[in-house]
Amino acid sequence: MKRIVLLLLALFTLNAVTYASFPVTSNESVTEVVVSQDSQLITEAPPAEFHFGGFILGLLLGLIGVGLAYIFSSDPEFRRNAWYGFGTWMIIWLLLVSAAA
Repeated sequence: MKRIVLLLLALFTLNAVTYASFPVTSNESVTEVVVSQDSQLITEAPPAEFHFGGFILGLLLGLIGVGLAYIFSSDPEFRRNAWYGFGTWMIIWLLLVSAAA
């Protein structure tokens, strides 16, 4: 066991010394972006608002939380984040089940 630890220590030390012994030079390259008036700009939709309450509702209560989000809220972003919370809950549950098996 001692030999393996000493070997790994020697390899990591040698790696650090070898990497640090070479000077680093930077190549400064200048790039210029030109936007003409004729080019078409792609407009993206603004990002959806993140509702932490909906996420927590779906995360802690699962599918029941998603149902409660649909019952008590008419905001589509709140409902979407409840689904994100439920998806996170499912991923955590699957990881725990696969780790136990």
